[in-house]
Amino acid sequence: MACHFVNEQEVLEYASMTSSHQDDGSDDGSRSENDRQSNQIKNPILLKSESQFSESDISNKIKLPRGGSIVMTKAGAIQFSMVPETLKDSINLGLDVPGIFIVPSHRFDKRFCLSVAEFEFPAYFSFFVKRRRVTLITDKEGEEAIRAIFQETLLGPKDLSRFDQDFSSDYNSKPDIIKELGHFAKNPFNPSEPLTVDLLINFLIFDEQNQVNLGQEVIVKKEDQKFLIFENGKQIAKMKNKVEILIDDAKSNAYIKYGLFSNPNDQQYVEHYFEQTFTPPAFGVTVLGCSHGFDPKGSVSGYIFWINGLGVMLDPPPFTTLLLRKNGIPSRLVKWVIISHNHADHDAGTFQKLLESEKTILISTATIKESFVRKYAAMTGFTADYIQSLFNFERVIVGHPLKINGASFEFHYSLHSIPCLSFTVRLGGKSIYFSGDTFYEPNGLKAIYEKGVISESRFNYLTSEDKWNNSLILHEAGVPPIHTPAKLLALLPPEVKEKLRLIHTAAKDIPPDSGLKVPGVGLENTIVLINQTEDSRLNIIQELSLIENIDLFKHANIHQVRQIFESSTLKKYEQNQNICIQDEIGAEFYIIRKGTVKIHSENPVFVKYLHYGDYFGEGCFFNQNKRRANATAMNQCDLITLSKADFLRVFQYDEVMQKLENLQVVRSQTQIMEKNKFFSQLTSYQKIQLELLLNQKRFFQKHSMIQQYGVMATVAFFVVSGKAQVILPSDYVVQQFEGQSVKVNRQDSTISDQTKQQQQQIIDQKKKRLSLPINLAMLEQQRPNIQTPEVSEKSSISEIKTYPLTSGMFFGEIDSIVQNRRTTTIVEAVEDTEIVILESSSLRSFLADNPGLMVLFQESIIIE
Repeated sequence: MACHFVNEQEVLEYASMTSSHQDDGSDDGSRSENDRQSNQIKNPILLKSESQFSESDISNKIKLPRGGSIVMTKAGAIQFSMVPETLKDSINLGLDVPGIFIVPSHRFDKRFCLSVAEFEFPAYFSFFVKRRRVTLITDKEGEEAIRAIFQETLLGPKDLSRFDQDFSSDYNSKPDIIKELGHFAKNPFNPSEPLTVDLLINFLIFDEQNQVNLGQEVIVKKEDQKFLIFENGKQIAKMKNKVEILIDDAKSNAYIKYGLFSNPNDQQYVEHYFEQTFTPPAFGVTVLGCSHGFDPKGSVSGYIFWINGLGVMLDPPPFTTLLLRKNGIPSRLVKWVIISHNHADHDAGTFQKLLESEKTILISTATIKESFVRKYAAMTGFTADYIQSLFNFERVIVGHPLKINGASFEFHYSLHSIPCLSFTVRLGGKSIYFSGDTFYEPNGLKAIYEKGVISESRFNYLTSEDKWNNSLILHEAGVPPIHTPAKLLALLPPEVKEKLRLIHTAAKDIPPDSGLKVPGVGLENTIVLINQTEDSRLNIIQELSLIENIDLFKHANIHQVRQIFESSTLKKYEQNQNICIQDEIGAEFYIIRKGTVKIHSENPVFVKYLHYGDYFGEGCFFNQNKRRANATAMNQCDLITLSKADFLRVFQYDEVMQKLENLQVVRSQTQIMEKNKFFSQLTSYQKIQLELLLNQKRFFQKHSMIQQYGVMATVAFFVVSGKAQVILPSDYVVQQFEGQSVKVNRQDSTISDQTKQQQQQIIDQKKKRLSLPINLAMLEQQRPNIQTPEVSEKSSISEIKTYPLTSGMFFGEIDSIVQNRRTTTIVEAVEDTEIVILESSSLRSFLADNPGLMVLFQESIIIE
């Protein structure tokens, strides 16, 4: 079975399916294989992809490589879904880009952390290239969300009240943001007309019959989680109201063992090793893409600035993490993300990067960050507060340098249609200038200045030639008036063009024989300014960054950190060299600073790979000093080592030792994480994080209650052995349990403690009367004694829904735990059952540190 998340609605679906196969005296083995398969709950997030259309409809549609499809009608081409860069699919297939799009009801894919309603560039293409409005078919809520998104991306931030706080007090080139945004917010084909959402988008809203009439006898109807398209009264297409983001085989194969992004089609979990083919430089930049949203052959722009061996990602394109993983680079090496601005060709992969693994540091001005939050709140349906909880924020103050891992960043606002950042970063006597999206053309800037749009000091900054003095210049090029014409950059002196790389442009658009170049894309084309450094201060910063990343040392005080520095040594290992041998006496603790280490054993058989920031060797502190596994260097490795004596001296009376001791107990009792399809695919670091938080096992006898209904949700757990079941009563059943005097709404968390206690007592009494364990067949036979007019005609006790819990499965009312709500389910032991507990505070801490999992676990109660 593929990894599977179960929420309350699916428990209801499961029970409704199983209730039609109640025990009639026949042998269960007599059921057909098709019957058994039909009872498997299909989860749209993590199970193997299904065809988006029925076989009989395939001939009527054109499936797009990135996901979604196009249906040809008399009213024009209609496309369902808008995954990032979707219009490039149409162009590459030789199709006219559709002008009509059906917006999915769920506009955000939790698994990939991407928008599936990225309408920005279809709208821009229709308007600026085709000179027509794009038509979006949606409901009223979808229209409101899209208007909110387009406010931020087309017209600029809705709230600019605190824009002045983005600058240091002595900064004298501050833009008049209202004037600059107003300058660009005009119809380019009729400058006297303001640019508005309705100028670019025609919204068609489903009516009371859930249909939209496109004219020419073409109707789109929404029905039972499907979209139906009719022409001349005949149905010509049917589409599931669910988007499947498609990725090519190379990317799909890489979607294995990568934290949040596990491969749902991998039926048997195997630990995969990707050889590290790239060593980050002390200072340099990797270009992940250098084109724009309209280029069908190139990837949108994105970069990694390497600072003292760690990465600062700028405007990450979608699926950037796969590129890193395939080159053996753990995501923890890239711990910062800069947002330059909130156009879709710059931020489409940002949310994905923020949620992929441990919590990331987002870097931008408060204005751009808050605009990003509003945009993604509208896109995802999450609250703004919830989105802000998913990352740590490092605020940029324009005019004040920001130090990141030893480098100095100086940020400014460029001249663009929405607020956009440029910056210069300096390290070790070298510097890189990044222009951001901007209009740079001295004569054009002078005209804007003479109109009073920009001040003299702003004009002087924008036309300054200081930018050409940097070691490397990454300057955008594109179509004025919001981009810089490449022909102007071709006039720069040869010595400047030698350092200049054009970005945000297609290679075909560079003037021939101009001396201009685009940078090479990919890790193998990384531009290195400083390969390695002997600067002792930078080396100390690098080790501090490493220790800071280790969850075990999260609460270490400054004195303990100093002791680690004084006591630790750096050891180097060559490829295939043994670091530890199983059953040998060990006395050292290791932290990986560089390289990949294979941890493996023949008895018991297991293999796992550790990377930057992972640690190992602590087991010998508690296992009579014997190593429990072998450790082998898969490539050249730099390891920070701390002797057992020094480790105990630093942490002997600290909670660190308590955590490690608990970790050894949990591991010795069970390898429970490896029994769970999803949790087995977490990163090694995430597994250790979670193992450190697990408590010791608890035993429940057959028929005993593991979780009660209506109490505060305080625990989650893994089933170690035995069998339990989740009981999810419907509102009707709860009403029967309470009798006529109490009406219950399961979603209402404000019911008093006294009422909840009364409800639980009645439920317990009723359950005892029904002779546990409860199963659906027994419940169907034992009708309730309490009859009320409200339920007697339409309800039976069989409306209690159940779902089995077996070894390796994880249970927890995630939303109730995170939001401190009461439980809405009952869990009981069907047979003698052992579980390992995860306290609510520990689960909240783990999810806070791993925001992608928090998003993915929403509404889930069972993970198998």
